[in-house]
Amino acid sequence: MGLQKHKTIYMIINMMIQFFIETFVSIVIGYFIGRAIDNWLFDEKQIFMYIFMVLGIFGAFRNLVIRSLKITGGEGIEKKDKHH
Repeated sequence: MGLQKHKTIYMIINMMIQFFIETFVSIVIGYFIGRAIDNWLFDEKQIFMYIFMVLGIFGAFRNLVIRSLKITGGEGIEKKDKHH
């Protein structure tokens, strides 16, 4: 029982680290892609930079949810569906 608890803690910490790395990388990539498009289309506006940064954040959250559902096997969703 102790080994399973340590494995679960390790998986949670691993998921958190992956989430923060993915979020940081996606924000940086979105920043540079958006900035390049803004420099190409506009002179002073930073519209696409913000759009791509927000899309990067949403992408990181999406990956976190998918990874969480794979680990839990989607148990939370199935339990809610059975009661409704």
